[in-house]
Amino acid sequence: MANVISVASEPCRSPHGQVRAWQSYLAARPEQMSRVTMSFDEIEALVGSLPPSARNHGERWANDSKVQAQAWQAAGWRVESVDQRVGRVAFTRSTVGGPRPIARKPRPSPAIPAPQPIMVSTLSAEDGMPEARAQALLVTYLVSEGWRIQRVADTTTEEQGIDVLATRGDRTLAVEVKGYPGRRYSDPRRVGETKPTAPATQARHWYAQAILKAMLMCSDHPGHEIAIALPDVPTYRSLHQRTRGSLQRIDVTIFFIEDDGRV
Repeated sequence: MANVISVASEPCRSPHGQVRAWQSYLAARPEQMSRVTMSFDEIEALVGSLPPSARNHGERWANDSKVQAQAWQAAGWRVESVDQRVGRVAFTRSTVGGPRPIARKPRPSPAIPAPQPIMVSTLSAEDGMPEARAQALLVTYLVSEGWRIQRVADTTTEEQGIDVLATRGDRTLAVEVKGYPGRRYSDPRRVGETKPTAPATQARHWYAQAILKAMLMCSDHPGHEIAIALPDVPTYRSLHQRTRGSLQRIDVTIFFIEDDGRV
């Protein structure tokens, strides 16, 4: 990597930003995980300060609440129980609604893998890795490393601006996220159709776009640490090797995201 950041100061102020950050975190839980328990402190590290009602009124955690429940329900989870005395919430996977689990190929977990310039991808050639999933896995990683998430862009509407913005102490991290294209269209109107452009060719264009965006962020936000997050596939690894020196000179970090959530 060009640089290494050990990877959530201001909380998310927008309710919709909180919903997206929370949704991204829960959506990235491994499919074999059926229950997640989070303390109020852990939730605040992810979405910002909770209102007093969250600590005093159980209705705040009702699965039919208007805004907050969107976060966990959209990710396929529901609140199982709340213990406000100790400040802890238990979520369980919902059997109704929510996204379908993402199928993964089984892969061994070596104890201490040696770093390799090119790694074998576990991504499906048909499905690739959508940008939304890469973003969700990155958010999960950043939160686990103590960063506070300030912004998560809405990939479904192609929201402009910084894809993921996080702070820790006096540091601010801005990340441009790209996915890896599949062979078939994700647009429901063209489902089943095969793309005329090979995924590797399309990925090279996305890599170039990511570098341009990173350079613009360097100019627009000189006080931020700038990074690019990419699925860990041979195409992106090879391009990184060829541009590594240039990225080091402009102080841009690359995060490689594996399909099992490792970064």
